[in-house]
Amino acid sequence: MPKKAFKYKIYMLPSDFGEMEYHIENHKVQMTEQVISSIEYALNKNLSFVEVFSFKNSDFVITIPRESFMENLENVFKYYIDTENYELCARVKLVENKLKSILINKPHEKK
Repeated sequence: MPKKAFKYKIYMLPSDFGEMEYHIENHKVQMTEQVISSIEYALNKNLSFVEVFSFKNSDFVITIPRESFMENLENVFKYYIDTENYELCARVKLVENKLKSILINKPHEKK
């Protein structure tokens, strides 16, 4: 059974909407890399979800549940293809393959 997530290095986002919009526009690759790292961390620790982003001066966090890992990896991969960041695609595929391997070895879980 997957364990509960705990904090590690969550990516901090500004809580002000204007600052956040600017930050997201200028740090998309770092944010997508955070998604990949978070999913990989969750797979290594057998977590049922992982905390990915938090907001400055707030208790709110953005989490990704295990059943959404593949969808998020696919979205990151598509973003890298669309933005021609081909050198980053290999890492996404490695994490996807790791997830697929885990799902194959645990067929009772949702794929």
